[in-house]
Amino acid sequence: MITMEMTKRNDPERQLRRQLGRQVELGRLVMLVILGITFVNQILLLCGVRYHFFLSAAMPYYLNWLAIGLDVGAFKAVATIVTLMIYVGLAACWLLSGRLVEWMLATLVFYGVDTLLLAVFALTLLEKPSACLLEIVTHGVGIAALYWSFRSLERLTKMPRRRPRPVEPDAVS
Repeated sequence: MITMEMTKRNDPERQLRRQLGRQVELGRLVMLVILGITFVNQILLLCGVRYHFFLSAAMPYYLNWLAIGLDVGAFKAVATIVTLMIYVGLAACWLLSGRLVEWMLATLVFYGVDTLLLAVFALTLLEKPSACLLEIVTHGVGIAALYWSFRSLERLTKMPRRRPRPVEPDAVS
């Protein structure tokens, strides 16, 4: 009986599953942090604070920053709708990514596109594009964490669901 429990604890497949599961949960936590910090950044922007946190989605922040700067009612409405769609999309990705690889991939693609748009924004609209360098590097770290989580979930879903339990010779009587 003791050897059976020791075998369960030392089972390499079980350990790999746990490790992959932790990596997936880390990626999901990163998604939740990105969503939360993005929301905090929107509040800071609406309160007139001239600072924002880096590990967030850049599109909602800069879209609304531009809308406030341009002071055009129609653009503000579009910015608000797009921002809400981004929040709903990120929340859906977070909720559904625990088991479905496609949603984890969707998050990775979204954050990659967000990073690309941040770089384009920095190069085209800012006087000093280097001001966004640390933010772009931070996005790169977020992309790496999401990619690692995506690959872990992909490996986890490809593993067989359950191994048949070995039959003990004493139990067959």
